[in-house]
Amino acid sequence: MQHSINLLNLVRRKYDIISRGDANQKYFAVPADPATGLLYVTENNPGFISGHIRMRGRRNGQYPYHYLQMIDSIFGKEEDTIEVCSGMVRKNYTLNGNHCVTVDINPKTNPDLVADGQALSSIANSTFNRWRCDPPYRMETAREMFGTDLPATIKLLNAGARVCKVGSLMFLLLGPKNYQMCPQGVKRIGWIGLTVVPNNEVRSLNIYYKYA
Repeated sequence: MQHSINLLNLVRRKYDIISRGDANQKYFAVPADPATGLLYVTENNPGFISGHIRMRGRRNGQYPYHYLQMIDSIFGKEEDTIEVCSGMVRKNYTLNGNHCVTVDINPKTNPDLVADGQALSSIANSTFNRWRCDPPYRMETAREMFGTDLPATIKLLNAGARVCKVGSLMFLLLGPKNYQMCPQGVKRIGWIGLTVVPNNEVRSLNIYYKYA
């Protein structure tokens, strides 16, 4: 059975309603502050959020500037978060008052847990309220920067879905790929394009909701 959801029930900030009289359609426009961009939900498809964001990039595989703050602004902060393929997120973000449990296969990044994010075998089911992941999306990047093989996206999602509670949001940042596969009990509820400047990189944010 297809699970239905209204994205506007998950959005935690004000949005504008734009009506198109000729098409009898309403757009619910959500500013992507503090990033530059606009997201939207349509009246005829309230279960999916789309849009485009422009962000300034960081080096060494880090999240772009304002990426995590944007998620908090739109969907609210969630302290009970697991960050997989965490890299330097603890150093650059949690000092601003937002905690997460970090997991990385590379011990040099000093994560809370050194583990394979494709399994998370030492973490019990239904532990967290939010999952975030920013894996390498090119083989050469994975090997040169992280010393690993390229992780399988569906394995990361399966592990994330297992350790998340029902009602959790899952945020997966990939390269320029529209990734539509979902684990059982998980629904993809968003795809947002990111233009990362000045290195002219295009990335995609896939958003999922665990409903069962």
